Amino acid sequence: MDAKTELVKRLLSLTPQYVDVDRQAVADILKDYTITRETEGGKSDLAKRITYYLGAKRIDGLSPQTIKNYKYTLDLFANRINKSVTKITTDDVRGHIAWLSETRKLAESSLQTHINTLRAFFGWLHTEEKIKKNPMLKIKSVKLDRKGARHALTVDELERLRDACVGYRDKAIVEFLVATGCRISEITSLYVDNLNFAECSVQVTGKGDKARIVYFTPAARLMVQKYTVERKGGTALFASSKAPYTALKQRAIQRIINTIGKRANLNTSIYPHLLRHTFATHNINKGMDVMVIQRLLGHEDIATTQIYATMNEDVVKHQYTKFVAN
Repeated sequence: MDAKTELVKRLLSLTPQYVDVDRQAVADILKDYTITRETEGGKSDLAKRITYYLGAKRIDGLSPQTIKNYKYTLDLFANRINKSVTKITTDDVRGHIAWLSETRKLAESSLQTHINTLRAFFGWLHTEEKIKKNPMLKIKSVKLDRKGARHALTVDELERLRDACVGYRDKAIVEFLVATGCRISEITSLYVDNLNFAECSVQVTGKGDKARIVYFTPAARLMVQKYTVERKGGTALFASSKAPYTALKQRAIQRIINTIGKRANLNTSIYPHLLRHTFATHNINKGMDVMVIQRLLGHEDIATTQIYATMNEDVVKHQYTKFVAN
């Protein structure tokens, strides 16, 4: 018995005094409505599955920030799609993506992030046998200009950014990010005592709780040392300027970098990950082996690192002369 027929029967059973009510008349009134049982259509099922999924990702070792990002993306989807996971269709997903694009005005890169998160979620549901059909199978990825998206600061822009720094904290943050190529999430968990100043190296924990050694320049070492000497307190590598001098959070460092960028009057938005791009691009153009860049950046797939390999002709000619012509 479908939900609509069941509803008509149950409504009539509640009104025995109206035994003469025309069952067909009631059915005709409801014919233009879609009716589902709460167990079939309630979003509580979707919310529950999201909670289980995030729990599984925590066990897999994803960082708290990544879990937070997944939760935001999936909760946004759940708040708009009021269905059980078994009833969600490809059209539901397409409609949500269209809403993100047309109403939320998300950039293509942000749209792709939402698609990737939904693809991972529904792939997990399918693997766990919670759904028989994966609605993401027919959803295509956004065609992104990945090389264009990985733009870097020029040497001149980087110097202007350095000149716009006010105080040793600004200088230490910029120099450390440019020198190491670290993700912002990797530096917010560092303490001064973690740094090996003699070797100009430090162990950081990247995605999936994977540890690696990164190196920094003498200039970055000097700025960090001057900054830690002059500040009032704190043991974190980058600490708040106010007591109790706790470690700066990612959002705080993003604001600091953005403010420095505005002071530099550069014609582009400045954010921490841009300095990571700059590190990779500049060093590839200097001739550093792409596999070394891969290890320093903590990329699992070398194809991700090769996005940065957009060498100019001067570099190509220099490499040719060095390895072939001599």
